[in-house]
Amino acid sequence: MSSDTSRRDHAAMAVREVLAGDRKVGTVSRSARRRRLELRRLGRTASAVAEDDAAKRVRPASDSSSDSSESAKVAPEPTAEVARWPACVSHGAVSVIGRRREMEDAIFVAAPFLAAAKEAAVEGSGVAEEEGKEEDEGFFAVYDGHGGSRVAEACRERMHVVLAEEVRVRRLLQGGGGGADVEDEDRARWKEAMAACFARVDGEVGGAEEADTGEQTVGSTAVVAVVGPRRIVVANCGDSRAVLSRGGVAVPLSSDHKCLASFYNANAMLWTLDSARRGVMLVAANVNETFVDCTQPDRPDEMERVEAAGGRVINWNGYRILGVLATSRSIGDYYLKPYVIAEPEVTVMDRTDKDEFLILASDGLWDVVSNDVACKIARNCLSGRAASKYPESVSGSTAADAAALLVELAISRGSKDNISVVVVELRRLRSRTTASKENGR
Repeated sequence: MSSDTSRRDHAAMAVREVLAGDRKVGTVSRSARRRRLELRRLGRTASAVAEDDAAKRVRPASDSSSDSSESAKVAPEPTAEVARWPACVSHGAVSVIGRRREMEDAIFVAAPFLAAAKEAAVEGSGVAEEEGKEEDEGFFAVYDGHGGSRVAEACRERMHVVLAEEVRVRRLLQGGGGGADVEDEDRARWKEAMAACFARVDGEVGGAEEADTGEQTVGSTAVVAVVGPRRIVVANCGDSRAVLSRGGVAVPLSSDHKCLASFYNANAMLWTLDSARRGVMLVAANVNETFVDCTQPDRPDEMERVEAAGGRVINWNGYRILGVLATSRSIGDYYLKPYVIAEPEVTVMDRTDKDEFLILASDGLWDVVSNDVACKIARNCLSGRAASKYPESVSGSTAADAAALLVELAISRGSKDNISVVVVELRRLRSRTTASKENGR
């Protein structure tokens, strides 16, 4: 115990000597030498040395009339700032028809989306564009149409434009200031903007006044993500999904509005790639990922909402609204209103330094691939491990390569739907091999 106390005393003495503002070069050199000897004897870590070096660089100049103890004053800590990261490092998207006869999916990417939406609005109106720098926020969306592609295509053309308008209006009305209250207000404004945007687009795609009743049977799900330097905002309406990889853990940012769906058991399977053939093949042992038939709806709260509105959820080849539509929320589908609504569920999540990438995809992927497996496959691709180990099957390590790999995985697992995947890389991933080389292991 006395030995530990003695070591702490020596460490404190070394720090005081480092912070002491002695003007004489000889004294500084002796203090630095003594500090190095103390640190070496005490076995201090490299991180502690770096902290001490930083403290030495910012030490205040000593006053000739004051002694060394008075001159070693600690500088006030700077005011904490809100952490900011680049909106995204890269992004890639792949959308394929799969085993369907028609392509009803649509995807859209705009980074930064406020500037892109402004250009689209200016081209359509002929009004001169106002000068001003928009915040660096990226817009990423996946639309899964049903009954036709008209609504999904309309969402692709209009959703980001309408959202930009709603965001600008609320930013113009917001007041100044700072603190937690402003952060809460900003979150509330994002949720309001998303809800208003989805409602406007839902009204634009057609309504009760439609002459052709067949147009009222067309709809689309929508999952939208706005990735900014400080936070990620996700709005979901339907059974498309957004999943964030944070520190190697899959974090769902949306909840499917699905009456019935297959789901995975708790033991997620780690799939590998077969380099003997192009594409993705499910190989290796430890296959322990199975589908389980549901006997209850995935979202009992959605069933209660539908029944409270006067509708019914009928088990007709799976739970469906009025025995027709498997998703309880969508844009369009006017023949099923008010049971099927276009109100999105919005998630606003602050970004951290552990955020790695974001996956948005239609149910063509999620029906056959779990969140954990999708994130593991994308992570191996983005880190370069998949390309280095299976060069014949994986062409690269970009976000587009990760999206293509997930699409091939879904096809190999027998997905019967259109498959659309968007991967947003939030920070660069290093492979274990690279990390080991840098650490000298």
